[in-house]
Amino acid sequence: MKNKDKLMYVSAAVLAAGTVAGVKTTNVKAAEVKQVNANSKLDLNTKATQEKQAVAQDKTAQGQIKQDTETVQKTQDQLKQDQAAKTQAESAKTEAQNTLPAKENSVSNAQTKLDNAKQELTQTEAQNKDLHAQYDTTTENAVNTAQDAEKKLDQKVNDLTGQVQNAQNKQTDLLGQRTNTESEIKTNTETLNNVNEQLNKAQADSAQAQKHFDAVQKDYAPIQNEYNAKKSAAEKAAQDLKQNETDLAQNQKQLSDLQTKNDDLAKTVNNTQGQLDNANKDLANTKTDMNQSQAKLNDVTKQNSDVNGKLTSAIAKRDQAKSALDSQSENQTKIVITPEFNNAFHKWMDIHDPNHVTLTSENKAEMVKELGDLSKQERAMNHFEHDAKDKEHKIDMMHLTYEERREANKFGINLVNQIRTQMGKKPVKLTVGSLKYANDVAKYYEADYPTSNFGMDSVNHDTKAIDKALVENGVKPGMGGEASSYGTYYDSDLDGRFGSFSIKNMDDLKHEIYNAVTGWMFNYEQEEWLHASIVTSMNMWDNTNYKNHNEEDPTYFGFAIMANAPHEENGAMAGDFSIGLETIVDNTIPGNPLSHPIDYNKFNVKDVIPTDNSDSSQAGQVYASAQNEVNTLQGQKTDLDNQIKSLNDHIVKSQTRVNDLTKTITDLSTKLANAKTEQGTVQGQIGQVSKHVDALKAAQPALIQARNNTVKALADYEQTHATVLTDYNNAKSQLEQANNKLQSATKAKDEAEKVLSLNKAKLANINQELDAVKAQLADLTTKLSDDKSSQTSAKANLEKAQADYDNYVNTHKDLIDSIAKSDKELADKEEAVRVAQADYDKASQEYEAAKKEADKLANKVKDLDQLIAKSQETIKSLNNRIASNTQIIEHNKQVHAQAAKLAARKAFDAQINKALDNVVYGTKTISQHTAKAATVKPAVSTKNTKHALPQTGANDKLSLFAALAGLSLSSIGLGSLVSDKKRRRN
Repeated sequence: MKNKDKLMYVSAAVLAAGTVAGVKTTNVKAAEVKQVNANSKLDLNTKATQEKQAVAQDKTAQGQIKQDTETVQKTQDQLKQDQAAKTQAESAKTEAQNTLPAKENSVSNAQTKLDNAKQELTQTEAQNKDLHAQYDTTTENAVNTAQDAEKKLDQKVNDLTGQVQNAQNKQTDLLGQRTNTESEIKTNTETLNNVNEQLNKAQADSAQAQKHFDAVQKDYAPIQNEYNAKKSAAEKAAQDLKQNETDLAQNQKQLSDLQTKNDDLAKTVNNTQGQLDNANKDLANTKTDMNQSQAKLNDVTKQNSDVNGKLTSAIAKRDQAKSALDSQSENQTKIVITPEFNNAFHKWMDIHDPNHVTLTSENKAEMVKELGDLSKQERAMNHFEHDAKDKEHKIDMMHLTYEERREANKFGINLVNQIRTQMGKKPVKLTVGSLKYANDVAKYYEADYPTSNFGMDSVNHDTKAIDKALVENGVKPGMGGEASSYGTYYDSDLDGRFGSFSIKNMDDLKHEIYNAVTGWMFNYEQEEWLHASIVTSMNMWDNTNYKNHNEEDPTYFGFAIMANAPHEENGAMAGDFSIGLETIVDNTIPGNPLSHPIDYNKFNVKDVIPTDNSDSSQAGQVYASAQNEVNTLQGQKTDLDNQIKSLNDHIVKSQTRVNDLTKTITDLSTKLANAKTEQGTVQGQIGQVSKHVDALKAAQPALIQARNNTVKALADYEQTHATVLTDYNNAKSQLEQANNKLQSATKAKDEAEKVLSLNKAKLANINQELDAVKAQLADLTTKLSDDKSSQTSAKANLEKAQADYDNYVNTHKDLIDSIAKSDKELADKEEAVRVAQADYDKASQEYEAAKKEADKLANKVKDLDQLIAKSQETIKSLNNRIASNTQIIEHNKQVHAQAAKLAARKAFDAQINKALDNVVYGTKTISQHTAKAATVKPAVSTKNTKHALPQTGANDKLSLFAALAGLSLSSIGLGSLVSDKKRRRN
């Protein structure tokens, strides 16, 4: 039931309330009111279900849009890469195919040369064979045979001579060894005789000493046991004293070490307790910092999520605008800017880019390397598209018409705006005023340089001409920018016999403009991109609004096309031309110190010259706006991503710190407990060792007394038996000395006998070897004599054979010369065949390689065509799905709005239900009358008064008030209900 139905029931309820107050009005049935409430709740539940479904659809659609947008971006990037790769592959394929005819011709020529060389070689081989057949080799063979025989005998004689010399040398050496060995044997024999004499003497001395010792031993035996006992007692007493002193020293040192250790442990306990307190404090501070960082991370993450959602929508909007722009400019000559170059250029040249890097002498090499490599790729992938109609449009560079300059400007500004749009800059305007200004600049340049290359070899830019044109067109001097390119449109010798024009038609002129623009943008040869900054209004030529950095000041461009008449230049005739991009930025803003007001009476900006169809121009502006929004959001997202990364890193670092501190606290607690336990143990050990030291000190005097007593007793005994002890010790010493000498003499005899025996064996071996050498020398001497005799005969044979050969050579000189000449010619022909074969092999390999490369490139182009078509179909399909999901989200906005309205109505219903409850459960009994729908039966019957007010008795004023209140409430809605409640409270 709709709201107005409920309001009518509320009116009835108010009338019923009047009856409760004492007025006889009609009661509204509570059952019907509850039915209305049930219907309303059912409607609300249905809408709530729809709202939940819409929220779920939105989430799914947004997720799909984000995924599809990322896929579209990746696919578009891949498409650009594939298109660039296709362009490069097609160019390479054409180059490769163009080389095939020449390489095939080289193979054919090489084959012909090889066949001719082989034919000449065959003829020469036949002639050479005939000449060699006429030559008699008998005498020559005889010489060779005799030379071989002599050579062998010479070698044999030399070998035998060497062997004889070696044998003689060996014999001499062996004779020397025999003499030396005989001398050593003589010496060894003398040594052995001396050793035997010493041995005999040592044996006699040992026997005498043993006899004397036996005699002394008889006197020593009675006192030996008692003497040994006293001596042992003295030694034991000394050892006990020494042991006690050692134990005392060790225990004293142990006591000192324990006391030192106890002091160290006390320090360790104090230090560890301090470290533990500090670690607990650091842990509490670190946890507090980590909680604060986590809260900040949650906040930044939420911001990032919001920005990411906006960025997803902005990218989808940007990509749709890009697709629309691309579809409207498919047949134009294009300049494609890859994302890699775009990002790098903004990084180095756009001071408003969040990733901007200020150029310094330290990082210039990095900038040149990055932009240089990318510029080279961009230049390679962009090519001018020739136009047959423009080729038919003949032009005269010295007399370009206004329409021709206008057409060339439209083409050039279109190229500039293609670049600007792709790089997130707004398109510039070509107006009647900016075209006139550019034409004036060209006119004054031509006046200043009638016979030179427009200052390109000196000052580069004619500021005098530029300022003159600025003033005439209502702009302050020095406020114009310029990027220029120079060339010649005519070249010939001084006589003009070989003259030629390089710019003959509109297609040639547009080609030069295209080359100028791409040269400015991708100037990797000169490592310079300031001209590119002019094209894109960045860096020193930034056109960002002074107050609002999200806006750009109006910017007007024009191409100044200038040429001079052919003239003598560097020993030839040349006609120079130059293309200048003239720029003016309207930054007339109060408070801007760089502001330069423009006199728009002189500079016409109202009449804009379209450089493309209006749809494409509008699409370019839409795309530029969308790209700017994407750039802004990407900057925000990058900043938030960096904050998130920094906070995450900080939290991870803090958590690591917490873990480290927790471990440190555990370790310190363990260390403190262990130190205290060890300290107690050490203190107990100190008590025990102190007692032991005292005991050792107490035992020391008695041990000293015992040692002194035993030493004195031993000394007294030794004094009493001094003679016997002295004789015994002397005899014992003499006997030991005699036995030692006997042992040494015996050992010396064994050594002498051993050496003598070895030398005798050595002499026997030398004599045996000497006999063998003598026999060998005799045999070799006999052989050498025989071979020398054979050598003499061989030399005689060689001389005779050589004489016979010389005689043959003298009588056949012509034939031998012919053979030598033929041999040389044969070698030359063989070399010619080898060279021709190598040339043929090389030419064949090069041709096959080029053919293989051409086929490979053709297949690559074919594969890239398929990839490009697939990418285009994918982008189209994804854009359709993005559009479909966007429509779902837009449609669900109505569902969300309706849900908001229903929520408000739900609150309203609650208020109504409360009013109804007050009516149904009134404290007074209400007379039983019936009511239908939104009508109330009057208490007093009146005919034909369907819309009459209820009839009352004495309290007419009160009944009238109740009826009016109900009617007004049913007509003016919720707001009236609220105000009515306020009145009742009052």
